Amino acid sequence: MNEESIDTVIGDDIQFRGKLRFNNALKIKGAFKGTIETTGTLVIGETGQVEADIETGTLEVEGDLKGNINAAQKISVRKTGKIVGDVRTPDLEVESGAKFSGNCIM
Repeated sequence: MNEESIDTVIGDDIQFRGKLRFNNALKIKGAFKGTIETTGTLVIGETGQVEADIETGTLEVEGDLKGNINAAQKISVRKTGKIVGDVRTPDLEVESGAKFSGNCIM
């Protein structure tokens, strides 16, 4: 996803802990630990380090993600992405080179 079309970006120098709720698009380039709830799009950038349980519409992973994910529309794991945890989604896309360790329910 093009960064210009994303409403909010958490920069790579930011470390955040807690509960995130939003409706549009968010990109995490820094570190986050907690829970995330959205009906929109979540992008974890290449430098992103996320440890969270996630409820989302669409998820794109370019960095590291540890946690369980429930995506209503789609999960995309790019070649630089890594997921450790269970995923539930109707549509899963995993590029060659990506890492996924967990269970998938579709």
